[in-house]
Amino acid sequence: MFHDPDFTPFQARARASYRAVLHNYLENWPPAAYREGYCVIRGLWPVTPDAVFLSDPELIEEVLVSRAEMFTHGRIFSRIMSADFNESSLIFAEGVDWRWQRRALSPAFRHENLLKLVPVFAQSAKALTKEWRRSHSNDTIDAAQAMTRTTFDVIERAVLGSDGYLEREEFAAALARGLENVGWRLIYAYFHLPRFFPYPGSTAVDAAMRHLGKEASRALARRRDLQGERHDILELLLSARDPETGRVMTDKELAANLYTFIVAGHETAAIALTWTLWLLAKDQASQDRVREEVSNFAGARDIGAEEVEQLTFTRQVIQEAMRLFPPAPGIARQARENTTIGPHQVSKSASITIATWCLHRHEKLWTEPTAFDPDRFGSDKAKERHRCAYLPFGAGPRICIGMNFAMLEMTTIVATLLREFRLRSVPGHRPKIGSHLFLRPLGGMPLSIEPL
Repeated sequence: MFHDPDFTPFQARARASYRAVLHNYLENWPPAAYREGYCVIRGLWPVTPDAVFLSDPELIEEVLVSRAEMFTHGRIFSRIMSADFNESSLIFAEGVDWRWQRRALSPAFRHENLLKLVPVFAQSAKALTKEWRRSHSNDTIDAAQAMTRTTFDVIERAVLGSDGYLEREEFAAALARGLENVGWRLIYAYFHLPRFFPYPGSTAVDAAMRHLGKEASRALARRRDLQGERHDILELLLSARDPETGRVMTDKELAANLYTFIVAGHETAAIALTWTLWLLAKDQASQDRVREEVSNFAGARDIGAEEVEQLTFTRQVIQEAMRLFPPAPGIARQARENTTIGPHQVSKSASITIATWCLHRHEKLWTEPTAFDPDRFGSDKAKERHRCAYLPFGAGPRICIGMNFAMLEMTTIVATLLREFRLRSVPGHRPKIGSHLFLRPLGGMPLSIEPL
């Protein structure tokens, strides 16, 4: 196990504060959630709902798996996320509408289809290694920026089938603006303020998300004009139909899901890779183990479908990175009616947070929870864990549809980069968490790179 105080970037507050929401809402999650399984913050004001935090795998399984139909995304989730994601997409759909969309989209994300994309993942990673080699030896790069560019390149090539469909710099800038100011949205949601009420930066956020939506629709329209069969995710989405009813998606639904996959898939993978590379830069022994594994199974060959399946320890490193720094630090739910979760009475007005950040650092679930130890995810240890003790992609029927895409993508990128470079952390740099929709490090992630 590798220990470093930087792996705990903030301390939980003893008392929740609305002011804290504006710079890092995770600080408000109760300290008891790291030791217990059920915590409640009573409404700080008469108009605000109780906030329930779950970090007990049994209770989480009840909400996400065994009684999933009893719980919706809820009002808080919808208010926060609707600024960033189209409400016609799978992420927002409920009931019958969600089921048919999920059935129609699932074939696009079958493992055999995703393995065909591994060479595309490798191509995007190799493009980055060439860029880094053109720079000076022992140069310092921003891993967050580099991973954002690389995963965007993956999205263009693997999802859209070619680069050039989107104005990359404009899209990335709009995405960064759109995912900020989550703290203000949380506060406005808790106080039931109307959607049209402005908050600092709301005009820029709204404009940014409109731009992203238009770009996704434009990419879909351009792709419809192309002739011939293509092997990418968008081709599979265009041919998607419900296997039970034969229903196909409208252009509005296709554009909404394409947009959601571009935004969520690209951003969360970039964040997970950023933390992974930083943790490996801190832990040189694990970095060497990844490099040795890649050498044993791939040699000098590009990472392909056969090779990526053999990179067990590399996957474990990414899994452990997402335990310590889950890209989506929580999952929101709300009961459809007054109910119970385990022995606890829960009001239909309460906001329920599956506190993934706390769950992954829970003192009773993990040995030395703030240490970096990829061996936690060896097959024997993984079998001993409750299936809801580790939730980087959620759980139950609404588990992230892009999970396998992301794991293959990230494993390929990490393996390709570490074969070419040694990474080292920058002395004196301590990552900070901001009020961002996902767990992006505030101000980037500088790393030193040394060509091998």
